[in-house]
Amino acid sequence: MPSKKLTKQIIIEEAVAYISETGSPEIAIREISRRLGVKAPSLYNHFRNTKELQYAIYQYSIEKFVMELRESIADKTRDEAIVAFAEAYHDFAIRNRGLYTLVMSIPSNNDENGNRIALPLLELAVSVLSEYGMDRTSVAHWQRVFRALLHGFVSQEYLGYFYHYGDADVEDSRRIAIRCFLDGLHDEIDRSGLPASTGVRE
Repeated sequence: MPSKKLTKQIIIEEAVAYISETGSPEIAIREISRRLGVKAPSLYNHFRNTKELQYAIYQYSIEKFVMELRESIADKTRDEAIVAFAEAYHDFAIRNRGLYTLVMSIPSNNDENGNRIALPLLELAVSVLSEYGMDRTSVAHWQRVFRALLHGFVSQEYLGYFYHYGDADVEDSRRIAIRCFLDGLHDEIDRSGLPASTGVRE
């Protein structure tokens, strides 16, 4: 591919394809340029450095992730939205290991740009839990618990830590975890005197 036809979008799409194939979040400039049929310096005509390209891929990944999550919870609220969100989260992470790992690897307390890009993912989880009518602090606590639960299962599966008890299906374990989360959430709502949730708890 002649370098003059290169665009940021073409480079991003090729990098995403590479990450998806390898399952690794690493940005290999030489490999990406080889796949595009150009020399590595040609990529830097569109991105100042590898970090800038990484952020572009990160932005792409977050947008794809959030879009799939939004679609999963469309027309759903409260418990049904929680269950659908959890299923879509796990599905995306398993189908897009490299992109998901990239999403989880960038945000940090010292990375304002990464935190800004990641905000839609946080805001979506918050919006689902806000349906329960809890105060801001309670929502903050419960979205942390929810996201930690979801990421924890994905991480354990990635590492192969669920190989014992082969007769106990991992999907059933995840459903139990979500049910426990919802039970705890409803207990807090009951204690706070908020209206009971509507929706289906499995």
